[in-house]
Amino acid sequence: MNIIKELSNWIFKVEKVVAMILCTVMLSSLSAGVVFRYVLKSPLVWSDEVAILCLVWITFIGGSMGVKLNNLAAITFLIERLNDKPRKIFTLLGIIITLLFVGTIVYISFGWLSSPNIALQKTASIGMPMIYGYLSIPVSFSFMLVHLVDLIFSNLKSKGGAET
Repeated sequence: MNIIKELSNWIFKVEKVVAMILCTVMLSSLSAGVVFRYVLKSPLVWSDEVAILCLVWITFIGGSMGVKLNNLAAITFLIERLNDKPRKIFTLLGIIITLLFVGTIVYISFGWLSSPNIALQKTASIGMPMIYGYLSIPVSFSFMLVHLVDLIFSNLKSKGGAET
């Protein structure tokens, strides 16, 4: 399962680069919007829209990165009180349930994106097809699937307690 780990690591590197680019574009767009609105008295109609689309992508990509780092919010006070073997079992069970949820979202989102009315939607000010914003869901959740499978194998290989 070294292939899964390598794929997960490669996806994570891509996610980091994409997140940095999107943060830069979002900051530039918002800064330009402020300068044009309050300094030049000629507001940009597209800057907020670009920033919102970047924020949507950053949010979902960040969620996927959080899965990779196993750094998401969790209530662990019960699991922390368990011995190694039950802790590992419950941790794996939680990851598998998350995997099933994420897989369901991927399946539903691809069906949703293939509906005809999604292809017709465009953003209000720049007229960009909304599918580019909507693609953030299946792309990031597909990345999460790879990270979760890697997390399952990592936890199965670990000795003692589960990896946290």
